[in-house]
Amino acid sequence: MKRFFVIISSILLALAAVFLWASSGRLSEGELAQTKQYDAPASSTAPDSLTVTTYNLGYLSGMTNNEPVVRSDSFLAANMQEALALLHRTTSDVVAFQEIDYGSGRSGYVHQLDTLAARLNFATAAQAVNWDKRYIPFPYGRPAVHFGRTLSGQAVLSQFPIRQHQRIALSRPPQSFVRDAFYLDRLAQVVLLDLGGRSLAVMNVHLEAFHAATRAKQAQRVNALYDQITAQGLPVLLLGDFNSPLPDSTSGPRQAATDSTMRLLLAETALRPTLPSRHPHFSGTYPADAPAQKIDHIFYPPAIMTPVNRKIRCGTPSPPSDHCAVTASFRLAPPLEWPTLESAPNIPSE
Repeated sequence: MKRFFVIISSILLALAAVFLWASSGRLSEGELAQTKQYDAPASSTAPDSLTVTTYNLGYLSGMTNNEPVVRSDSFLAANMQEALALLHRTTSDVVAFQEIDYGSGRSGYVHQLDTLAARLNFATAAQAVNWDKRYIPFPYGRPAVHFGRTLSGQAVLSQFPIRQHQRIALSRPPQSFVRDAFYLDRLAQVVLLDLGGRSLAVMNVHLEAFHAATRAKQAQRVNALYDQITAQGLPVLLLGDFNSPLPDSTSGPRQAATDSTMRLLLAETALRPTLPSRHPHFSGTYPADAPAQKIDHIFYPPAIMTPVNRKIRCGTPSPPSDHCAVTASFRLAPPLEWPTLESAPNIPSE
C-alpha cells in the first residue's frame, strides 16, 4: 500500500511540474511590449491623408483556426503570400494586427510581424505579447495538433515614428485555475504616432470572445482609457477585433439586448464607426469565407478625420485568416487643429 501511494504521489508531482512548466512563459515583464524600427520612417512632413487597416490575422491558419489539424509549412507559406497580397492592396500607412505570432509552434516558428514588415516595407512596429506559454496542449487530442510553444499577441505596423507604446492587460473571465493558467490575455495596445509633428494615439484592442460579462468589463476599461487619453488633448483612433457587433447591426434584437459591449465602449465618446451598421456591401467581417458578423471595427475622431474610402477584404476564395481585414482612408484636418508632439502627455500604462 505504501508503495502504491509513493507511485501515485510521484505521478502527481510529475504532472504538477509539467503543468507549471507548460503554463510558464519565457519573456520577462519588460519584454512583453517592444518597439521596433526596420527602416527610416516616412517624411517628417505632416500628411494630409491616412490609410489604416485592422486585421485579425488568425496566425495565418485560414479557416482552420483552433481546429485539431496539422498545418503544413506549405499551407502556412501560402497563407502568408495571400495575406501579403491582401495587405499590399490596402496601401496602408498603419496596420493593427490581432492574433499575430512571433515564432510559435502552431505557425511554423515564423515571426509573422517581422516577415510582414520586411515584405511590405514598413518602417516601425509596436509588438505586444498576450500569449507566452512553453507548451499549450490545445486543440485537445493527439500532440501533433497541439499549439505547443506559443508566443503571440497584437501589433501595430507604421510608416511613421512610434513615440510611445503601452501594453494594458484587460480583465479575465471567471474560470478554473487550469484554464486561467493558459488564458490568452486580452489587451488594449496603445501606440503614440508622430505624423509629421502631429500626435495620434492608436488603440488596438482584442476583446474577450466567449464570456459576455467579461467583455463588457473590458469595454468599460477601454472607454475609461479613452477618456484618460483624450482628457490630455490627444486624439484617439480605436480599432481591432471587438468580438461584438454595433448595437443596431444585423446581429438581431436578442444579441443586441444581451451584448452591451459596444454601447459601453462608445459611451460619451466622440468616436464614429467607419463601417455603416447596415449596408449590403459591408455585411460582415467574420467568418472570412461567409462574412455575416461585423465584429472588427475602426472608430475615428470626426473632429480631425473625415473618411473618404472604406473596404472589407477577406482574401476569398482562400482566406489566410478566419477574419476579414477592414481598411479606411481618411482626409486629415489642417495641422493647427492637432496637438503637437511636444505637448503630448505620457500615455497611461494601466
